[in-house]
Amino acid sequence: MRFHLRPTVNPLGNGHQGLCVIAFLAAVLFLSGCAALQPEDFSKSKTRFELDRYFTGHTRSWGVFENSAGEPRRYFTCDSFGQRDGAGDVILRQHFRFSDGKIQEREWHIHRVDSTHWEATANDMIGMAHGEGSGNAFYWEYTITLDRRNPLATVHIRQWMYQAEGTDTVMTRLVITKLGVTVFEVSEVIHHQ
Repeated sequence: MRFHLRPTVNPLGNGHQGLCVIAFLAAVLFLSGCAALQPEDFSKSKTRFELDRYFTGHTRSWGVFENSAGEPRRYFTCDSFGQRDGAGDVILRQHFRFSDGKIQEREWHIHRVDSTHWEATANDMIGMAHGEGSGNAFYWEYTITLDRRNPLATVHIRQWMYQAEGTDTVMTRLVITKLGVTVFEVSEVIHHQ
C-alpha cells in the first residue's frame, strides 16, 4: 500500500502538527489490527491521556458508523460538557446529533478507581463500564441498551481512545457487537474546546 502526501493539501492543518496527526492516525490504524492490544502497550508514550482532565470542560467530536462491510452508514457530531462533582468524579453530559436527524443525550458518571483504572455508569448503560489507561491510550468496555423496554436491544462496546502526541486531539475507535457479532465500528475524532 502506498501513501502520497501532498504538502500543499493538508486538511489537518499546516506544519509540524498536521504531520504529527497524520503519523498518529496511521499508527492507530496499524495498531487497531493487532490482536490482544493492552493499555500498558502504550506506557512509554510521552503524552499522558488523563481521562478526567480531558473531559472536564467542553469537547466537540465528529464520527462515523461503518457497517461490517466497512461502508459508512451514519455520521454524528457530539458536544460534551464535563464537570467535577463534590467527590471529584466527572459528570459528562453528551449531546449527539446524527445525520438522520436523531438526537441522543447521554450522561456519564466517571469515577477514578486508582491511577490506571476507571468505572462509569451512564443513563443508557447496563451495569458499569470498566476502563484502563496507560500512556496516551485508554480502553473502555461496557454494554448499553437501545430500548430499556426490550431486553434484546443491548449492544456491547469495546472502545479505544488515543491522544495524539503533543496535541489536544483524541482518536476513538469503537467496536459494537450484538450477541458476539460485530454490527458496527465507529471512528471518532475529539477536540478539547
